Amino acid sequence: MQTSTFRVIFTLTRFPVSLAVAFTAFTALVLSPVKLSFAALIPVAGIFMLASGASAFNQYQEWPYDEQMGRTRKRPLPSRRISTAEALRIAMIFIIGGMLILLYYAPPVCFILGFANLIWYNGIYTYLKRKTAFAVVPGALTGAIPIFMGWTAGGGPLLAPEAIFLAFFLFIWQMPHFWLLTLKYGHEYRQAGFPVMTDFFNEFQIKTVVMGWMIASSGAAIMLVYFNILHLPSLGYAIIGLNGALLLLMAYQLFIVTTMRYRLIFFAANLFMMIVMLSLIIDRLLNT
Repeated sequence: MQTSTFRVIFTLTRFPVSLAVAFTAFTALVLSPVKLSFAALIPVAGIFMLASGASAFNQYQEWPYDEQMGRTRKRPLPSRRISTAEALRIAMIFIIGGMLILLYYAPPVCFILGFANLIWYNGIYTYLKRKTAFAVVPGALTGAIPIFMGWTAGGGPLLAPEAIFLAFFLFIWQMPHFWLLTLKYGHEYRQAGFPVMTDFFNEFQIKTVVMGWMIASSGAAIMLVYFNILHLPSLGYAIIGLNGALLLLMAYQLFIVTTMRYRLIFFAANLFMMIVMLSLIIDRLLNT
């Protein structure tokens, strides 16, 4: 396969995002009652493939809109580096492959959750984005469900407190990202015909909402410590300290500087999420 083809697939499947989805599912799997082994990790590969296929299919669905936005017009379909038929074929290969892995190597509830998340993301959420600026709320469920998929793949009961708290953290954590994207690219979304938050709120109000969601996200992370899901005190103190640092950075960037550094904010928020997940994995491995 040529390098250009790899690049197309990498972009079409939004590889970093799909990998992050698989990583959150892996975290939940590690926290579950399962005894870690190579076979136990196979469902995570299925979740990664399903997330990749859903992203590719989403770009197939929305390429006429992507073509109208500077942020997305260089994607494979708007830039004509790949045909719609080829994009659909790639999406179906990943989706069917992911579903087959979950069907054969994961409990039925994990398979059902994967199928439901696919319908929710590519059916309901993708449709709602064109109808309401508040589609971000149901849309955030697609980032929380992989937690339950990883947890149930490891044999954990669906509504276990550990899974619920972790999924709640992921759900809340996504919200500031959506609002920040509105601040940075709202004019492009409006130009492409999407309803946006700036139709209802001014810039200061949106920044205030972003800060509110960040505080809620930090609170959700602290709940993991408070309810003893994260056991090691040193890791707990580190999470609490990082919470404070992240909130100070967000407040400084949102309300003090004249030119906000979006890349810095996104990097800091993503790094915080990854550290929380890694802390949970380390905590679990050291306590088994």
